[in-house]
Parts: sequence; C-alpha cells; structure tokens
Amino acid sequence: GEILAMVGSADFYDDSIDGQVNMAVAPRQPGSSIKPLTYLAAFEKGWTPATLIWDVPSEFPPSGNPDDQRPPYKPVNYDDRFHGPVTLRSALANSYNVPAVKTLEFVGIYEPGGLVETARRLGVTTLTRPDYGMSLTLGGGEIPLTEMVGAYAVFATGGRRVQPISITRIEDASGAVVFEHQHSQGEQIVRPEHAFLISHILSDNAARTPAFGPNSVLNLPFQAAAKTGTTNDFRDNWTVGYTSDVVVGVWVGNADNTPMRDTSGLTGAAPIWAEYMKFAVQHLTSGSSAFFNPPAGISEQVICAVSGTRPSAHCPNQRSEIFAADQLPLPESDDLWKEIEIDTWTGLQAAAYCDDFTQDRLVINVSDPWAVDWIRETGQGSAWAESMGFDRPFAFAPERACRDGDPLATVEFVSPRDGDTIQERPVEVQARIHADNGFEEYRVEVSFGDVGWRLLDRGARAVTEPGVVATWNFNPANVNGPAMMRITLIGSGDAVARRTIELDIQVPTPTPTPTSTATPTETPTQTPTATNTPAPTATPTQTNTPPPPPTQTPSPVAPTSTKSPTPGFPPTVTPSPTATPGP
Repeated sequence: GEILAMVGSADFYDDSIDGQVNMAVAPRQPGSSIKPLTYLAAFEKGWTPATLIWDVPSEFPPSGNPDDQRPPYKPVNYDDRFHGPVTLRSALANSYNVPAVKTLEFVGIYEPGGLVETARRLGVTTLTRPDYGMSLTLGGGEIPLTEMVGAYAVFATGGRRVQPISITRIEDASGAVVFEHQHSQGEQIVRPEHAFLISHILSDNAARTPAFGPNSVLNLPFQAAAKTGTTNDFRDNWTVGYTSDVVVGVWVGNADNTPMRDTSGLTGAAPIWAEYMKFAVQHLTSGSSAFFNPPAGISEQVICAVSGTRPSAHCPNQRSEIFAADQLPLPESDDLWKEIEIDTWTGLQAAAYCDDFTQDRLVINVSDPWAVDWIRETGQGSAWAESMGFDRPFAFAPERACRDGDPLATVEFVSPRDGDTIQERPVEVQARIHADNGFEEYRVEVSFGDVGWRLLDRGARAVTEPGVVATWNFNPANVNGPAMMRITLIGSGDAVARRTIELDIQVPTPTPTPTSTATPTETPTQTPTATNTPAPTATPTQTNTPPPPPTQTPSPVAPTSTKSPTPGFPPTVTPSPTATPGP
C-alpha cells in the first residue's frame, strides 16, 4: 500500500500551466481505465471470461432507466467498427465500448453490486453524483489517479484492499517518533479467483492484439497487466497497470483542462507507464517480476471460441479458457448453434398445442434483440451468420415453447386429400384456410415430374368454411403419375403454415380419331388398238369398237391422323417458380 513515488505536475513553479495543481489527486475522467471495475462487478454477478457479448449497433436509455424518455444513448467503439459476437475476455482486452455498456446494463449503476458500489469498495470515493448514466463505464465519472491506482492494487494483491500510505514515519525535532505506520495485510474484499481473472485478461497480449497489435508499448518483457483510457476530446489520457509487486498509474493532460491533440492513452500515457514499469521492476523487485499465480479455485476448460460455451458439434473453433471453479462455461445446449423443432407459424418451440406446422431447424441461439437486428438487417451480420453455417432465411431460437392461447393457423385440404387418385379433370381444390391473428396471403401450388412448383391461385381472404381456392385443368398427356399439391399460408414476419399432399394422376389420355381421306384412283392401263390385216378381197369399211372402261384399282395409302388441340394449364399468368418463404 505504500506510495513510493508521486509526480503531480510537470513544473510546480510554472503558473502558466497551473503547475501547483497536484493532478495525481485531482478527480479526472478515467476513460476506459474504469472498465475492469465494471467487469469485476459482472464476475461477482455470475459472468465469466467466456460470457458472450454482442458488439453490434445498440441503443440504451441514457440513465439506464427503461422509462427514460430522452433520446437513446448509442455508444460507438474507438475504431468506429462493430465486431459482432465477442467473449468478455476479448471485449475487455480490446477495450470495446459497446460490450462495456452492455455489461454495465447487466450489473447496474446504483444497484447493489453495481458499478458505483464496486468502485467504492475498491477505494474510489469520488463517484458521488446521483445522475450517472450508461457512459459511466466509459469514464463518465471523475476519479483521482491515486484512487484508481489503489483500486488496481486490489487486483495485484489477489483481492486484498490495503489502504494507500504516503507517510510511513514522523519524527519530531528531537528524533522522537511521533507516528509510524503499521503494515497490514489488508482486507480480502474481492474473491482471489475474480482478481486473478482480471489480471489474466489485462496481461493477455494475444487477446488484445486485434485492437493494439502484437507489439504495442503495453507488451513488456515480463508479465504485466495494463489498461488504457482516453476521453472523447483528448483531455485525459490514462494507463494503469501492475505486476504482482508494483502498481503504476499515469495520467497525461493539461492542468487547465485544455484538450490535447490526437493523443490517446496508448500514445500519451502508455509510453511513460512502460518505461517506469521497466525501471520499477529492475530497481524495486531485484530485476524480476513474479507471474500472476492462479489461486486454488481456478479451473481450465475447453470452450467454443465463438460462443464461449462448451463446444457443440457445430462449433468451428475451440480454445481453452480459465474460470472460477464454481462458475464454469455454459453447457453446449447454450451454444450459438441449436437444433430445435420450430412451430413455423408462431416461431416458438413446437409443443403438443402447436404441432401441425413444424420443422427441424438449425437456429441461431441469441437473445440480444440488437444482435438479431444486426444479423437480419446488415450485410456484416448476415455474412457472419452464413460463415457460421446458418441458412437463409435465418431462424432464431425461440424464447419458449408455444402454449394454450398462442395464435394458431388452419390449412386443411378438403378435396382432394392426401393419397387420392385423380381420374377426372379439372380438379377443384377445396380447403379451409384461416389464422387467429390474420395473414397476408395464401398460395396454392402444384408440382409433377421434373417441373418445379407452379402457382395455381392465390388469395388474401380467409376461407373458414370449405370452399374452392383453385382449379387445376391439366393436360393428361403431360401430367400422369405422382404429383404434389401444397397450400402455403404466409403471415407477418417469418410466419408460415404449409400443408402438402401427394396425389396419383390417372386420367386417361384421349384416343386419337383418324381423319377421313379421299381414296385415290388407280391410273388405268391403256389397251392396245387392233391392227387391220389386209384381205385378198376387196377391202371392207373399217369400224372401230371403243374399248371397255378401265377398272380402277386403289393404291394402298397409309391413313393420316390429325389430333385435336389439347388443353393446357389455365390461361392465368403463371410466374416462374419462385422461392416460397420458408419457416
């Protein structure tokens, strides 16, 4: 708990910079350096380093009160990007803002065990205003550097709070001891497991690499935990970090509260912190720094790297994570990938009450409404979902199973029925189609052979009593054998109720009737004319007798058959097969 060195001003004698103001004890906005306190409160309320937090565009009531009618608070990250699903380890190590605000939403601001109470327990006395909002976890309150360093010292000591001491001994002019500090082991105010988890995350260079790079100034030659902080207008830069032996905090800014120029905690305060940490370890700890040793209650477990739960069969990547032994990862049933039977009309889990329209789906197991919107409505979100193996249209795990009172849909074939043999045409399709909560439209479609689904008719009116919803007038020469028919009821959102039946088409094909054709006459064979033989007597007058009429013998000609025109599908406009919205 001893304060070994303190520098409160760049120049005590320079009035132009308010040099006599001790900035080490002046309350300043700490930026993101307060985030470890928020995540400690989350550990104490059951979260773990593997807890999944959605870094997506999100909105919050500014005060944290759901009844707050002011415009919503919309935090953004330092890099102006959103990173989708991240574990708590990644969120803290990379100092993402949106997950930090969601963590504050979980623990509360003024609630028992919330951020203000947790900070007070760690020695922060200046968070006394009654109107803090959701930005408190991003540095919206003011804390002196000395108190922030004292709070971090609780992590360095494994959860023990030792009151900071700046005076160890006072003697009078004669050398008599007036005061001498008595060393204390302090009070255990944080579970050793939780203190170790914070230290383990803040010293994890691999975890913070996405935001800080692998060779940032925070990556010292020895194990050290560190957290930076920067206020929006660059008035305050912080870096606070520690080994198990020494804690160092650095604030950079102007005592007159004027802003700096594009100077962050990483570029302004962190280089000073890193240089002093190296000096402190060399001169105060015999040149070596002890590792953060895990307490007895730490357990290492294999998790899904994406979701933070125990890996399901669909998880693409696994890694190890550490936990308090009584706060282990969620079971694989809570993984992002979940196979479930869905009632496609209500979108709820199927149950005995609603088992008419069900489908086994691989759903996205997410309850954060802002994450659902991100996946449904943004290219980044939908691309992420597809890369994780989810098919469009995306289905999300329902909050509960359907129960008595939930709206139901009715789609019932009256005629024909499933398995019927069709022997006449046209086929009148009679059905009952309606829904308790209304619907947008129904579609009647048919499929046969290699032909895709073809639209017969559609409508938007409920058919509560059996009625004709479509007529199918097909060509028996083209349609014969197995066929399928379906009615799809489409509701709001992704609500779908579909009934499909199988039919056997056995309508006789009409026999072609031959067309009468004139029989051609055989070409007559010409009879030769008789030749007159001269007689020795006088020549008589010659009489020519006409030949008999020729006999006509028909030549065989193959009869030609002309088929009558055959009816096709009804003359309604039939669109090309389109994808019918699935459940």
